[in-house]
Amino acid sequence: MNEMRLIVDPPARGTWNMAVDEAILRGAVDLGMPTLRFYSWSEPTLSLGYFQKVGDRQRHKASLDCVCVRRASGGGAIMHDRELTYSFVAPVRDSRSEETTRWFDLFHETLIDVLAKWGINAHLSGKPQAKTTVEPFLCFQRRHEVDVIVDDNKICGSAQRRHQVAVLQHGSVIVQQSPCAPELLGLEEITGQKISVEMLSDQWQACLKSTFQRSYTQLPLTDKEIESAQLIESAKFAHPDWTHKR
Repeated sequence: MNEMRLIVDPPARGTWNMAVDEAILRGAVDLGMPTLRFYSWSEPTLSLGYFQKVGDRQRHKASLDCVCVRRASGGGAIMHDRELTYSFVAPVRDSRSEETTRWFDLFHETLIDVLAKWGINAHLSGKPQAKTTVEPFLCFQRRHEVDVIVDDNKICGSAQRRHQVAVLQHGSVIVQQSPCAPELLGLEEITGQKISVEMLSDQWQACLKSTFQRSYTQLPLTDKEIESAQLIESAKFAHPDWTHKR
């Protein structure tokens, strides 16, 4: 079977978005095909990386009034507001294989190709961030080799969560500057072009379809996945013990 499920979701609360990603990850083997999901957020939401301390959000005054969730993946905090978020989940034989690590390059290189169609010169960072005593709180102020850069601004970063037989990768593209993270410029402010979330999603879908050489099947979440996501949301991502675990 050479198919990949495509889901394009409407804006949703942060705890639900996180729970859906995890439910898809847990059910990846049963589904038997990869799932590519694009989504956005119903309100400005700060997501902490798994290892970040919740008290560290006091360092970022502009987002203090925003809803806060904790991701299951690592990295710095992300201000989810005027952006496009994607997730990709696939069953794998070896969750730490070179093939799954290559997903970072695959998604970021296809994004670079898409942006080039609008005349935007994007590239991979190619160099790690210089070591500092205290890492920047925000993910988009950190640099890794595979981050996507436009005019020295990071506009896309991704992270992975691995199970034994499946891997989740998710990431964000800043489309516009958020009032809740004014230090980060979006594509519109950097390039002067108005590229909507829908336009970016459509073009990226087409490029990824060609790269993966798979056909899309637009199937919704299964009843089992929805039930799983509801349980995960209430017991984990919406629970204070999870958010404040560090």
